[in-house]
Amino acid sequence: MAEPIIESIEEFGLIKNKKKSTNLFSRVGIVGCGNDGQYIARVCSSYGLDVIFRETTHERVYESLRRIEEIMNSRIRNWGATESEKKAVMSRIKGTTLLSDLKDCDLVIETVPTSGKGRSFEARKAIFEELEQIVDPTTVIATNSTTVVISDLSENLKNKDRCISIHFMINSVDSRVVEITKGLYTSDWTYDKVEQFVKMLKRKVIPVEESVGLISVRLFSVILNEACEMVMEGIGCKDDIEQLMLTGYGMRYGPFTIADIIGIDRVVRWMENLFNEFGDSRFKPNPMIKRLIRQHRYGVAVGKGFYEYDANGDKIDRNHLAESK
Repeated sequence: MAEPIIESIEEFGLIKNKKKSTNLFSRVGIVGCGNDGQYIARVCSSYGLDVIFRETTHERVYESLRRIEEIMNSRIRNWGATESEKKAVMSRIKGTTLLSDLKDCDLVIETVPTSGKGRSFEARKAIFEELEQIVDPTTVIATNSTTVVISDLSENLKNKDRCISIHFMINSVDSRVVEITKGLYTSDWTYDKVEQFVKMLKRKVIPVEESVGLISVRLFSVILNEACEMVMEGIGCKDDIEQLMLTGYGMRYGPFTIADIIGIDRVVRWMENLFNEFGDSRFKPNPMIKRLIRQHRYGVAVGKGFYEYDANGDKIDRNHLAESK
């Protein structure tokens, strides 16, 4: 007879006096609260962690909070959350314009948006150096960047061993994986602690050796470039390539739609960083992508990219509209 499966009821919050683990983070700081920062803040808060994010102006703080609340409202409309869950999540997220307000955090994740050659790296490096003067020596300092390696960001720090790369995949609600990368100086203690943190958020850890682009960005950049090349050569149209990837390979979205969701301007910055690092033409942005940039078709955020989108971010089916007229 098989042994009965016994599950601990602690996971379901029925034991109120359980001792808090000292191995896990309880307060997370985020520097920069754009799309990445908002996602990380919402996920951490959903799993009971206090979150404080820093933005450069009060207006940006309010906008970040508004957009997080907007996402929670959307989840409620789609039966993905309740009103009480939304209130709990929002109550655990605070915003500030002062980096010093992150001093009591157990983990600080830098998510500064990329902007121009060199500027992103220098801005991130300055943040790391300033954070070291503010937070406790045991606080883990991380970056969510994919194209800037953690060893370079932490090279001037006194306690380099507590620095690590944590890349959250935010392109789909089902992307429950996180890439973790040790730098040259990252200690095993730091890596183990961050691994526990990711597992606490119910995400799967994908360990990655330090490399510009990690796994996710390097693969996607090549796939998108090749998809564009096939369209330009007349091998296949956008919709057919998308359908093949959806049906043939079981992808949730095709490469063109993924690029629109991420933001084509952001994808181009990834590609340029990869090309500058490796000098490999497969990473150089395809002319089709550059044409979209010149037309300011950046993707879902502006309503136009490879495809067009309505105010809710849903793809507009032009063929369907033409047939209905």
